[in-house]
Amino acid sequence: SCASPQSNASSDHSRTQSPPSAWNIPPQSESGQSVWTQTSATDRSSPLQNQFQLSQPRVGFSSFLQDSQTRSYHLDVVQHPQRTAEFGSASLSRLPLAPPIVVQLIVRDRFGNVIIPEMELPFLVAHLSLFSDDGNRPLDRGAAPNGEAPPRRLLYGNLVSSPQKLRDLQGRLGLYFLFSDVSIRWRGRFQLGISLLRISQTDSSGVMSIASQGTVLAQARTRPFDVVTHENYVAPATTRLTQSFLRQGARIYAFTPNSP
Repeated sequence: SCASPQSNASSDHSRTQSPPSAWNIPPQSESGQSVWTQTSATDRSSPLQNQFQLSQPRVGFSSFLQDSQTRSYHLDVVQHPQRTAEFGSASLSRLPLAPPIVVQLIVRDRFGNVIIPEMELPFLVAHLSLFSDDGNRPLDRGAAPNGEAPPRRLLYGNLVSSPQKLRDLQGRLGLYFLFSDVSIRWRGRFQLGISLLRISQTDSSGVMSIASQGTVLAQARTRPFDVVTHENYVAPATTRLTQSFLRQGARIYAFTPNSP
């Protein structure tokens, strides 16, 4: 059975897997193995692929493009969605998943130090895709529960996010992808996949530019969540992490829970 989602921030750490070295950026979804926690890939094998400890105080700043060949990238879902309401054909009345999905990006250099790769940040994006609740089936399109409507795109909203530099509840600076405008067309139980992509290429002189393909650097999954009818929907309370990010000026939407 699946653990119940939590409205406050939490971190999950588990096994890792290596995704393909390069994918075309898909319009809606990518396939992947069923895991709920962080997965990562490194561009070059290193003995320093230990689990990152959140208590680690040191965060370095890096601007050397040549280091990108020996960096490792990890995604950690620190705030999981709990529920939303289906919007069916009424896209203007859709409600977002709550609480907002928050994914931390952890980048380490060849020595295992946590860094913020300043010059690489504009070329790093995270992309969402929808899966069945067991994580085995990618869900690009789906029919209405009553079968009266033809299959349509299920995942809707802002599905791509850029990294933001924010401090967590302990005041530690980090990189975060925020997804606060994501809706599901039909009711059911689902899971979201998050893929970290580098959309750049570096030539022989070290100059970085936009690439024709996005390279997948890491992947993660949320816990399963519920999509219910509007009549049965009750919005979760705003979490402390969401409130903290709002105070820091994060680009994130917050919605007031329904009154009892």
